[in-house]
Amino acid sequence: SDLTDNDRAAAEGAMIMLLDDPSPLVRRAMAEVFAGCKDAPPTLVHALANDQPDVAGPILQRSPLLLDSDLVEAVAAGEPERQIAIAGRSNLPCSVSAAIAEVGSAEACLTLLENKAAETVPFSLDRIVQRFGHLAAIRDVLLGREDLPAPTRQALVVKLSETLADFVTSREWLAEDRARRITREACEKATVALAAESEEGEVRPLIRHLCDSGQLHAGLE
Repeated sequence: SDLTDNDRAAAEGAMIMLLDDPSPLVRRAMAEVFAGCKDAPPTLVHALANDQPDVAGPILQRSPLLLDSDLVEAVAAGEPERQIAIAGRSNLPCSVSAAIAEVGSAEACLTLLENKAAETVPFSLDRIVQRFGHLAAIRDVLLGREDLPAPTRQALVVKLSETLADFVTSREWLAEDRARRITREACEKATVALAAESEEGEVRPLIRHLCDSGQLHAGLE
């Protein structure tokens, strides 16, 4: 705007006073306005980012003034609503993605996986599989990724076999020992098929993964 420096300072002071407004609708309105503004007053942006989740959401999801360290700290606070807002950011760096994979809720990890503009390294994908690979929604999104490494895909197969074994056992459709044996054999067959379909460069990491996880035995060799 064409405000003078004095008028701009006065306007900023007035908006800072509005942070104490008892109605969250006022603070939410400011968050919506300043979320995508690179010239927004930093003090105001950081205050809104630390407000209650429904107010902070737009800032956490879109503000260019938040540093990666600010986002990691917000993820570490453990509030799912904040984590989900951050996971949906455009051009999310791998450091923040790693924080979400490590401590984020299942919903935040799902949002991260669905965010095609997020930078996610294989280690973070493996961590999500370890934590939430038993959830069908997580598995479906991961298996739909073209960049999913073979070891991570095999880990998902293991999670699926364990989930199926737990399901049929809880329903008392099969004895636990038999259910485990059947799903283990199916998992081994799927692993062999995965190795056969993998590109040459992915076979060695897959073998290393099987060794590290104790799955490589004579039956697979």
